[in-house]
Amino acid sequence: MVTPDFINTEAFTNLYLLLVNSVYILLPLSLILLLFSKISFKVTIFLLGVYASYSIVIPYLLKVPLINNFVLTFGDYSFFIYLIFSLIFGFVFYHLVNVAFVVGGFLLGGLVGYSIGTFIISSNGEWMNNLPFSISYIPWIIFAILGVIIAIIFSKNYQSIISIISVIFGSFILSFYTIYLLEKHTSITIGNNSLLNGWEQLSQPEFFGIFISLIIYMILGFYLIVRSNRKKANN
Repeated sequence: MVTPDFINTEAFTNLYLLLVNSVYILLPLSLILLLFSKISFKVTIFLLGVYASYSIVIPYLLKVPLINNFVLTFGDYSFFIYLIFSLIFGFVFYHLVNVAFVVGGFLLGGLVGYSIGTFIISSNGEWMNNLPFSISYIPWIIFAILGVIIAIIFSKNYQSIISIISVIFGSFILSFYTIYLLEKHTSITIGNNSLLNGWEQLSQPEFFGIFISLIIYMILGFYLIVRSNRKKANN
């Protein structure tokens, strides 16, 4: 099977190495993100920050020679260095996410509003000639109104959105470990067990195994969210 181009990128290679080398951290983390996304969204945000640190931030920081040399100097303790950094990043990430959600919601709604305002201006309706202000303000007025509305919606549904994101992240990482650990620690052969060598040699059975596992885990995670919401509504 020819793997998709995005899998053969450096980012996916770095992600693979982190998954393989940090299984004792990321496997429990993926289970928590998947199964307990609704218990405490504060904990979920923190864990998402830890995950983002391991999968995104650390690989790019290691490209900086000064940081990479520092880690190599303490090679025997690199695991603890990554862990401490990820915990700190998780706390910082927690405080940034709420602000980012509100700002992101405002910008998203604003861009949609600006597009609507631009479309209204292009219609050249006669009623616009009677406005007490320049029609060039229309896109910005709708930008502000829709931006505030979407920001409020995002803020009100903050916990639900975080729960959905945690299920997606947890499902992805757990689907990888399902196939990888079966190949490594059992006598089961999936395709030719090439996932043990990296993404580049991924066989078709392994790809479908990961994909099917991903769908199953996501269904389970979303089911738990729905069940939790129903219990909360009945109480």
